[in-house]
Amino acid sequence: MKFFKKIRIQTVGVLCGAILAAIPASAKADEATRAAITKGMTEIEGVLVEGAARDFRAALAAGDANLATALGHAFFAKRNFDAAGWMFGAQALSDDKHAAALSNYAAMTAEIYADDPERFGTDFLMTGVLAAGAAVALSADNPAFQNNLSRLALDGAMASGGDAVLLDIAVSAARLATAGDSENILFLTNLARALEASGAVDEAASVMAAVHGLEPANINYLSTINALRGNSAYANASNATARPHCEVNFRCQDICPKSIIGGLMSVTCEIENSSAQMACNAGEPYPKTYNCKEDLPEYGILIPGLNAGFSIAVPGFSMHVLVDGEGNIDTRVEAGISVGPIGGYVRADGHYTSSNGVTVDNMGGGVRLSLINGSRAGNLASGLGHPPAHIEMESLNGDPPVIALEGYNAPVITN
Repeated sequence: MKFFKKIRIQTVGVLCGAILAAIPASAKADEATRAAITKGMTEIEGVLVEGAARDFRAALAAGDANLATALGHAFFAKRNFDAAGWMFGAQALSDDKHAAALSNYAAMTAEIYADDPERFGTDFLMTGVLAAGAAVALSADNPAFQNNLSRLALDGAMASGGDAVLLDIAVSAARLATAGDSENILFLTNLARALEASGAVDEAASVMAAVHGLEPANINYLSTINALRGNSAYANASNATARPHCEVNFRCQDICPKSIIGGLMSVTCEIENSSAQMACNAGEPYPKTYNCKEDLPEYGILIPGLNAGFSIAVPGFSMHVLVDGEGNIDTRVEAGISVGPIGGYVRADGHYTSSNGVTVDNMGGGVRLSLINGSRAGNLASGLGHPPAHIEMESLNGDPPVIALEGYNAPVITN
C-alpha cells in the first residue's frame, strides 16, 4: 500500500509541475484543479459540524458572488481553518479565474493538514499544492501567491519523503516570491527552508544571515533558525552580514545620585538608555554615556531631601556641600563684605573624589550693586550674599568679567 501511495504522490507532483508550466492555465489544468478542490472539500466536510455543509451551500446560493470569500475570511479570523478552507474552495469552484480564492484555499489545506496529518493525509495536502499552482498560473507576478505555492510544495515534499519535483517547485517559487519582495522576512525564511530541504545548505545559511541583518527578533526568523544553528556555513555568513551586537548600558542606578532629585534623574537616564539602544539596533549613531551628576545649585540654599548635602550661610560667608552616592564631595565657598548697597566677594569651587583627590576650580570674584535697599529682609538677604535685585560684575578663572541683572543671584539679563 505504501508503494502505491508513493506512486500517487509522485504522479500528483508531476501534474503540479505541468500546472506551473501552463501560463495561462490550460483547460486540463483547470479540470484537474477543480477535481482536486472538490475532493478536498469533501474531506473537510467530514470534520465540520453535522449539517454545516448543507447550510453553507444554502447561504451561498442565496448570497452574492463574493459571499464565500467574505465568509472564508471571517472563519479564518476565528482560526476555524476547516470552514475557511471550505469557503475559499467554494469560491474557487464558482470562479475558475479567482486566483486569491485558489491561493487562500491552498493556505488553509496546509493549516488543516498540520492540525491533523493522520486524518487528512498527503493526498489532501496535494489538493492545496494544485490550487496554489493554479493561482500562480493566473497571477505569476504576485509574490504572496508564489510564497504560498513554495510553502505548499515544501510541505508536500516533506510529507512524501522528499519528492524532487515538489522540492524544485518550492525553491523556484520561493525565489520568485523574494524577487518580488526582497525584504519580506516570511518569504526569505521560506526560501531558506526550501533551500535547506533541497540540499543547498550553504545558500540557505546565507539567506538566514541576511534575514538576521534585517530583523533579528522577527518570529519567522527565530522559528526557522533552529534548523541551521549547527551549520558552520550559517555561522560564517551571519558573522559577515549581521550588524554589530548592541548592548548600551548607562548604569543609571549606579551613576545617578542617591537623593530624591537623583531618583528622578535616573528615570530620565533609563529613557535615554532605551533610546540609545534602539538607535544602536537600527545602525544609527548613539550616545554611549550619560551625565547623571547632580550639580551644585548655582545660587540659593540646598534643600534637605532634594539635594544630598547642606548649606551654611552667615553675613559675609556662605558654603554649600554636595555629596553623591559614590562618596564624591563638591563644595562652593563665597566670602565678602558689603558697604551700603555695594558688596564685593571672592569665590571658589572645590571637589573631592577617591581617584583624583582634591581639586579647585571656578576661582574668582566680583562686585554687586543692590537695587533694593532699606527693608530688613532686603538687608538680611544682601548680607547673606543674595540681594533681592542687583547688578553684578563677575570674573572666574581669569576670564573677562560678565555683567548681569540678577534677582537673589539668579540671572535675569546678562551680557
